[in-house]
Amino acid sequence: MILIVDDDPYLAEMCSMLLEACGYDVRVALSAQEGIAEVEACCPELLISDCCMSGMTGLELSQYFRSPPLGYRFPILLMSGSLGRDVAHGNSFDAFIAKPFLAETLLRHVRSLLHEDGAAPVLAAA
Repeated sequence: MILIVDDDPYLAEMCSMLLEACGYDVRVALSAQEGIAEVEACCPELLISDCCMSGMTGLELSQYFRSPPLGYRFPILLMSGSLGRDVAHGNSFDAFIAKPFLAETLLRHVRSLLHEDGAAPVLAAA
């Protein structure tokens, strides 16, 4: 299962529809708090989160999941339209994608993070 956490319902739904069309099981949370509840209910194989959300940001959310005692190890893909690639120098997430992005770019990251393409994970958008 892939969990998308984004406070923009339109973008979350578009990403969900794209991934579902490719055969993935997807759930959507419209806030970090909803995302935490989803992870506690059913640990995802991949978390995709927007960086800039009201309340808890995506970066804070990824740090929450990676910090002890939780220490979840599912891959985390952060996406942002306002933060640049320089945010990608942390260790609380596995990849970063800048908005706007092409559907192919999102799919390439998902496949890489789920190790479906046999390649090493993509660390930043091309």
